Amino acid sequence: LFLPQRPYIPLGTLRRVITYPAPESAFDPQQVAEALAEAGLPALVPHLDEDENWAQRLSGGEQQRVALARALLAKPDWLFLDEATASLDPESEAHLYQTLKEKLPNTTIISIAHRPTVAQFHDKRIVFRREEGKPGQLVEAEPVPAGA
Repeated sequence: LFLPQRPYIPLGTLRRVITYPAPESAFDPQQVAEALAEAGLPALVPHLDEDENWAQRLSGGEQQRVALARALLAKPDWLFLDEATASLDPESEAHLYQTLKEKLPNTTIISIAHRPTVAQFHDKRIVFRREEGKPGQLVEAEPVPAGA
């Protein structure tokens, strides 16, 4: 599952937004409510069946939380987060990463982030650097300095 900085928010009920791309019927109503609460949006649970333009109603941070609720429901093998918590404050970001680790223990999480605080929630770090060489050439890996 890929979650970008600006997640796709389809038209329809909030329940549809959270279960996307799966149909609403794929999940028990209690599962959807729990995922929304775990993502830090318990106040929206009573609005699950409201049909609105949620892309306009929700703030950027709320949209990111909805996308993370989507991940909690989908339980993917792989979860790619591309600046998926950039609109959240550091405390909320930390809480959500901890929730993902607890609720999705069998999911490999790969994050692309500019915030150094995200590193604490991962076991490994990969740094891409621009280097030149021909395809197939073996390039010796150099250790990446701490803090790079």
